[in-house]
Amino acid sequence: MLAAAERRPGQLAWVDHELRYEPNRRKVYDQIRAGAIGEVRHLELVLRPYLRGDGRPQAADAPWTWWSDAAKGGGLLGAVGSHLIDLCRYWTASEVVHVAGGIATFVKQRRDETGAARPVTADDFASFVLRLGTGAVATITLTAVGLHGTGHQAHITGSDGTFVLTGETKLELGRPGAPLEDVSVPDDLAGQLPVDNMWARSFVRLMRELVAVVEGGAAAGTPATFRDGVQVQRVLDAVRAGGGTPLD
Repeated sequence: MLAAAERRPGQLAWVDHELRYEPNRRKVYDQIRAGAIGEVRHLELVLRPYLRGDGRPQAADAPWTWWSDAAKGGGLLGAVGSHLIDLCRYWTASEVVHVAGGIATFVKQRRDETGAARPVTADDFASFVLRLGTGAVATITLTAVGLHGTGHQAHITGSDGTFVLTGETKLELGRPGAPLEDVSVPDDLAGQLPVDNMWARSFVRLMRELVAVVEGGAAAGTPATFRDGVQVQRVLDAVRAGGGTPLD
């Protein structure tokens, strides 16, 4: 698919890494390029389980769905980790050169919509360390096995400051010797979609941009390409293999 896309540069070949279109995560991208936190040194991204009854597949009590079936592409690493890996590449404008970590399945069975117990073959936990070409280090932890959690959180630490992302809508900037400052970007799509979370809202923005480009406009953002998809997949494969895997 990548080779076919490269033979046809006039065609669109994008990958749905929609978090590049989440307003606060996009602001982090822009601000890093503007030098707001200096040289990026460490990125820490965490997904903790959502509260029971939240209805999301990342919740500890979530029912059995395709998320629980590795053969159907289930698992936290692929469904969520792929996007967080892409964010690390997006924010630092560099590739992952070394991976160490692995995955686990702690909840061995879940009940489906009929109440029947079904085996879980997909991962519900992943933890890994990435070294990027810039020298920055990223640590990523994904877990759906706890009973309490806070969803998404990220710290992007640079030589001159830190960005702190909490949940899906809050962004703070920390400066040496000063308290965190709320620099969140309002989400103009909040409350307007049947599924009201950052994934859905960001997907709508990506699709609007896709339509605009198809109609002859220019991309305002930085959509992920098939090459980005291949680079992320290399990291996913390395994490699933476990241990330490050089990607030079």
